[in-house]
Amino acid sequence: MGRLDRILKYTEICMAVIAGLLLVFVTVSMCLSITLRALNLQVPLWSVQFNEYSLLWIAMFGGAWLLRKDKHVSLDTVTQRLKPGKLKVLRVIHASLGFIICGILAGYSGAVVWDNYKRGVMDVRAVDVPKYLILSTIFIGFLLMAFEFFNKIFLTSKQLPKES
Repeated sequence: MGRLDRILKYTEICMAVIAGLLLVFVTVSMCLSITLRALNLQVPLWSVQFNEYSLLWIAMFGGAWLLRKDKHVSLDTVTQRLKPGKLKVLRVIHASLGFIICGILAGYSGAVVWDNYKRGVMDVRAVDVPKYLILSTIFIGFLLMAFEFFNKIFLTSKQLPKES
């Protein structure tokens, strides 16, 4: 296992654990909100706001880990019919496209995060939160997915049959 692969593996596991904890938070806070409403009690103002943030963060923090485990959404009706050699070539093409797309999205989201940081943009709601903190998860998520796609390109390319 290469150095990049090890770093990605442990980083993605940590991010997946954070995503899991956020999922627990969303579940508990939603149950609490429903119970409080049923009892005609005041629901915490921050509840909806942080549940919205959590849904974004869950998707971004869990994405690279799901990609590593090949548990993301995929259509396999075509790939099931391919021979192993052609399937590996298709996987390299898929990973290359994923790398390019995630790289572009990471670059763009990074620029947006930096712009929001420089201008001091705030998300003004129940709790005022700097917008760059919310959006930085998009940058981190797409950056990790780009690295994971790059890792897949490298690992799958090593498995391609050598032409003589």
